[in-house]
Amino acid sequence: MNILKKTEDFCDYMPTLNRMGYMSPSLDNIQASFVKYCKQTPEGLFLDVGCGFGVATVPMAKEGRRIIACDLDSRHLEVLKNQLPLEKRSFVTFMPGHFPNEVEFPENYFDAINLSMVIHFLPFQTIEKALKKIFYNLKEGGKLFITTSSPYQRTLFSFIPDYEKKRGIEEWPGFIPDISAYVPHRAHLLPKENTVFCMHELSRLVSRFNFRGLEATSFSREGIPSDLYLDGREYSGVICEKPRNKAFFSH
Repeated sequence: MNILKKTEDFCDYMPTLNRMGYMSPSLDNIQASFVKYCKQTPEGLFLDVGCGFGVATVPMAKEGRRIIACDLDSRHLEVLKNQLPLEKRSFVTFMPGHFPNEVEFPENYFDAINLSMVIHFLPFQTIEKALKKIFYNLKEGGKLFITTSSPYQRTLFSFIPDYEKKRGIEEWPGFIPDISAYVPHRAHLLPKENTVFCMHELSRLVSRFNFRGLEATSFSREGIPSDLYLDGREYSGVICEKPRNKAFFSH
């Protein structure tokens, strides 16, 4: 049974079923890099955190890559499962639960992890816990791919001056205590508290947890709603890795 309309071809931005934002119908630049990297690593094991309806997981499974699809809402995993041909479902482990609070994985387990449009909805302590766990879960040389909302969205235009004033000074300059002050028409589909990141703050964040940055970027998305589009910097992304050299790690 289809839970959502039009899930087969991801033809529109769709609200998630648990009021945790929207699912984009297409891969963004960072997600596309994750998929490409995984396709080039045929013997690897991968994790898609907050996988939603499976926009990044589905192409992986179709290529025969082993991936764990983790999401807070089991209904999203059911939608994802329905995207897959029967003969490809064995490549995916469907894991409902909250990462990092409920889901556990071994040390040095994954070759790459996708964390797309997740951390800007998490409390500060949970963001820190998630990054520590991911560092533990990744193999040395393993890659982490992150995307987040940035402050450079049309609906957040009045927030930008405050963000730029705090950036580089405060620990969490992108913290928004009540998103309804900026997007009242979308607030019912979003957590009340949000933390947005420009690419520089996102890079700074991952470096705090011993990741080595490989790429940082700002980007827009295909089909972005007009009330979000500002100047092409609506989202931020980083690609980083767990260093192979243990001397790099700080304590």
